[in-house]
Amino acid sequence: MSLGEDFLDSAERPPERPATPDAEGFLRERAMTYACDVREVPLGALARWRLGDDLAHDTRRFFTVEGVAVETNFGRTPRWTQPILMQPEIGLLGFLAKRIAGTLYLLAQAKMEPGNQVLVQFSPTVQATPSNYTRVHGGRPTPYLDRFLGSARGRVLVDQLQSEQGSRYYRKRNRNMIVEVPEDEDLPLERDFAWLTLGQLRGLLARGNRVNMNARTVLSCIAYAGAAPRSGAVLASHLAPCAAEELQDALSWLADVKTAFHLDTRRIRLGELTDWIADDQSIRHVRGRFFRVIGVSVSAGNREVDAWAQPMIAPTQQAHVVFLCQRRAGVLQLLVQARVEPGFIDRVELGPTVQIALHDEIRREELPPLAEYLDAPAERVRFSAVQSEDGGRFYHQQTIHRVIELPENEPLDVPPGYRWMSLALLKRLMRRGYIVDIEARSAMACLG
Repeated sequence: MSLGEDFLDSAERPPERPATPDAEGFLRERAMTYACDVREVPLGALARWRLGDDLAHDTRRFFTVEGVAVETNFGRTPRWTQPILMQPEIGLLGFLAKRIAGTLYLLAQAKMEPGNQVLVQFSPTVQATPSNYTRVHGGRPTPYLDRFLGSARGRVLVDQLQSEQGSRYYRKRNRNMIVEVPEDEDLPLERDFAWLTLGQLRGLLARGNRVNMNARTVLSCIAYAGAAPRSGAVLASHLAPCAAEELQDALSWLADVKTAFHLDTRRIRLGELTDWIADDQSIRHVRGRFFRVIGVSVSAGNREVDAWAQPMIAPTQQAHVVFLCQRRAGVLQLLVQARVEPGFIDRVELGPTVQIALHDEIRREELPPLAEYLDAPAERVRFSAVQSEDGGRFYHQQTIHRVIELPENEPLDVPPGYRWMSLALLKRLMRRGYIVDIEARSAMACLG
């Protein structure tokens, strides 16, 4: 049986006796054990954080908040300044996998993140930066870390470097991994961890706010290539033929787009930001727009550290991610857009059809192309759920994820910089890294 078939069986065929019969019940039970207190506090009250030319921990580890000046010919705004997160460390996002009674399971952690509105959600087995797992914070070790980075690492099923939000991070990368442990190994199970099938995780994704952003990006890396054909338009798009010529044509189109768009992102001091205030209270726009950088004080007994304080980004508006899809020549395809964002490593990445994030202004005259589909009739909506962004960095940031299907014969005037792609092609592009942005990957994970 191929790896794609293993993943597909885990997604589609519920086992007779699941390792965790009630995934949602497990999540609720673990949430009840957390004694959490998360409070917004002034930046000046954050112990060991210092506000000057940047906002940084006194170890200069974890991350910093700095300023950037941006110039580009993409979009309606040719130049601006903004705060941005600097985190040069490559984080590790990894699921352990194991076959139990013939079915492939993933080991998920019920994890509290201070920025989540639903505080406890399923995360990957390991979700940590080098600052975390080298224990700069002086806390407890990261469970199962040696299964990904140590001599005990098993069979690697997925291993990809992918970007984070290019509008909020400057050239941030994470390593997305799935590593299989032997079927006959008796792996000790820590209290907040549960074995879940892909099908169980997909069900939780459909309900929203139960599978965190870091888990979604790893799940999006899973490909079903090599699996036997099954019914269903989404699966057929996963398994669609993707010839070398199609891949090369997409890469050439992307190279054309990168050549056409200019991006100059220059790091500056916080005091050089235009129309932003940085003081002991917060970092904020003078007209209360876009987002704020706030302080939070956290106590949570089930984390590596029982209490800490940190800066977080707090939004001023709701975010939206929308994919339009349509059966074209019999294959379901997604309409992607080439986007330029100040923190992208290589200038341009492919995003969903409509992406309205923290830094976008929702004035009607400034809405992006095809934003009218935010109000699509219910009969066209194939998926809709509210998902949280990274609760370790973003405070109560939630994004509405929608997938909308257009009738097969309905014409659409595709704007420049947009292109129809099958899921098979998108998965091929993803393996190259830094091509499909995290908002698109999050929505793809929800598609199943």
